[in-house]
Amino acid sequence: MARASKRNLVLDTAEMLFVQNGFAATGINQITQEAGIASMTLYNNFKSKNDLVLAVLERKNKNLFEGLDIALANAGTSPGERILAMFDFVAEYVGEDTHNHSDGSFTGCAFNHAASEFRQLSHPIHQAAAQHKKQLLSIFERLAKEMNHPTPDAFAQTLLLLLDGALSSAQIMGDMTMFDRARAAAKTLIELST
Repeated sequence: MARASKRNLVLDTAEMLFVQNGFAATGINQITQEAGIASMTLYNNFKSKNDLVLAVLERKNKNLFEGLDIALANAGTSPGERILAMFDFVAEYVGEDTHNHSDGSFTGCAFNHAASEFRQLSHPIHQAAAQHKKQLLSIFERLAKEMNHPTPDAFAQTLLLLLDGALSSAQIMGDMTMFDRARAAAKTLIELST
């Protein structure tokens, strides 16, 4: 097996176990056993468990934003429509995630979980989670400016709160319609702003 495919096997296995059990509760031995690899293979690809967690988050971030870029490009030129496309994309992304679990549940936002488990603001894993949220906020800010919102920064923060609220509520309550409600609220705010 080539090094790149072994690296991907470790990432896939680690991501699955982190989602199921949490970052802290998942041990290196569990990852290597589940992946069917030697510990040396893992350590040849990642210096430490923290590096592995960061790599999993980095890959999730990359995949999400690549998909989001496509969704925004397909949404046309209206900033309001592109904002709503962000809500649609995240709902679809989460919907795909629920199909990957045998019970159809949504286990929540990996970045929220990472920030929660690695609470120290200066911790690299917490910083990676915060950077993910800042990227989302930055897109909302850009789109708010494009729609000439009088307070684009505050509007973007409100949109991020709606999106994060939908993520948390969907996980806690098991109600995926939270994304529809968050989108409807965002649409109302957009209409009031134009």
